[in-house]
Amino acid sequence: MADARSIILHEYPASPYAEKVRLTLRLKNLAYARVEQPSIMPKPDLIPLTGGYRRIPVLQIGADIYCDTAIILRELDIRYPMVSLKLPGHEGLSQMVAGWSDGRWFQSSVAVIFGEIGDNVPEAFIKDREQLSGRPFNIPAMKAVAPMMRDQWRARLMLLEERLAGAKGAGGGLYLIGAKPGFVDVHAYMNVWWMKQAVPAFADACFESAPLTRAWYDRLTEVEGQTPETITPAQAIAIAKDAAPRLVAATTRNEPQGFAPGEHVAVAPDDYGQDWVEGELVHADSQRVILQRVSDVAETIHVHFPRAGFLVRRA
Repeated sequence: MADARSIILHEYPASPYAEKVRLTLRLKNLAYARVEQPSIMPKPDLIPLTGGYRRIPVLQIGADIYCDTAIILRELDIRYPMVSLKLPGHEGLSQMVAGWSDGRWFQSSVAVIFGEIGDNVPEAFIKDREQLSGRPFNIPAMKAVAPMMRDQWRARLMLLEERLAGAKGAGGGLYLIGAKPGFVDVHAYMNVWWMKQAVPAFADACFESAPLTRAWYDRLTEVEGQTPETITPAQAIAIAKDAAPRLVAATTRNEPQGFAPGEHVAVAPDDYGQDWVEGELVHADSQRVILQRVSDVAETIHVHFPRAGFLVRRA
């Protein structure tokens, strides 16, 4: 039964970003509990934990809440290092790959997938994504550019094929860097997984020219981890309420904006979904910012964000 020591993943099954975390948990063979959250707003059982951050996935361990896959994966590798995915050669590079995978490749995936399935997407989902991005979620426009975006998507997939071929020539080739999977593989895997779920015929057609990538993808999908326990949102909130955040040094050394512990600040993504989360600054460094918040529902919690990709300002 899940408790304050448990890994709790707030997710929904179709989320490609949540799949990054699910793959990481499988590769590490970690037990965890899952809470299924809605794919669109409102999210009344998530917002009390995050303070306003609405994107999926969110990871919870006791009264510590981790927002965004970048900080989630970093924290999992710090807390559970026995099967480390931060391998030699991956230092820094994995986040660079994440920027590419989460950026241009993800956008081409969106156009291909919704150009294909857009007629079946509920109006509520379209309105939600327009609110999230601040731009029209234009299905006809996606259909119009889908043929060109298919070209773009395949071109990016073939970069994985080139990398695997190069690694094979150097005596490796099972994974993108080295003989073991790591975070570079986790980030690169996301768009391939999503396309295989949403438009499998197109993904399979691309694989015809990318046999090494198909084998790499199959190896990752075949990794068996532990079956998660499913708990309710109310149970997750109760766990946070009964726990205390993990002790962390209250430091803000070498802060470019001169933040000090105890200041009231706000944090939001720098791209879309800019719902500012306010709280008392506990810790900040080049890779992480931690806010302390007091919630009527969950009492005292620490909310963790990555630094790259997130804006911090005085509130």
